[in-house]
Amino acid sequence: MTGLTILYYTSNRISDHFANNVRNHLLETTRGRVPIISISHKPIDFGKNICVEGLTPSIYNVYKQILIGAKKAETRFVACCEDDTLYVPEHFQFIPFSEDIFYYNTHRWNIRGRTFFFRTQRKHPTGGGMCMCIASTELMIKTLEGRFEKFPAQPENLIGFMEPGRYDYKMGFEQPKSDGFYTQIPTLTFVHRPSLGGVRQVSRGDEVKSELPYWGKASELWERIYNGSTGTVC
Repeated sequence: MTGLTILYYTSNRISDHFANNVRNHLLETTRGRVPIISISHKPIDFGKNICVEGLTPSIYNVYKQILIGAKKAETRFVACCEDDTLYVPEHFQFIPFSEDIFYYNTHRWNIRGRTFFFRTQRKHPTGGGMCMCIASTELMIKTLEGRFEKFPAQPENLIGFMEPGRYDYKMGFEQPKSDGFYTQIPTLTFVHRPSLGGVRQVSRGDEVKSELPYWGKASELWERIYNGSTGTVC
């Protein structure tokens, strides 16, 4: 078993315009050479689709979607991809050095309206979020199965359900190893209200730009990918 499979997961809460633009960009980025398994709350025509109707949008269920997808993957590694993030070819060219470590791309910028911003205060490699994770399929399945075996129902405190390798120990999980990798061109996550993470504001110490190499002007990219005909910042 070799290669990489993309696990694209969504709760189908974003607009069709935004969702289609992100998916089309993902296909262009991978040139159709990386198999995709999509795990969605509603049926979608994207890769091999697994519809999980009836799930409530939550961080807990995001990891359930990832586990469902990982179990269907037929490759050695899986890459987690979210419905509000744009990736670059280099991201999917990364090959994990160890099958016992969760790897996270640490070069992720955010975009909102006319602004790109990067959280320079992130210290831990998991700080980029689960959308930046690439790991062995076996490790992903083993780690997430352990979580759901201990908590078959959503617990009140979800802090241990963050990125593997970060706060697992706080819920009594075995703490897996994690490490970072860095792409020369950053990935981009759109900061918008339907996101489970909410609207993250620019913080003191963040690096802020109106334009980035490769991506161009934030205002133009936001308008093209996110706004479409709505003309609003959500």
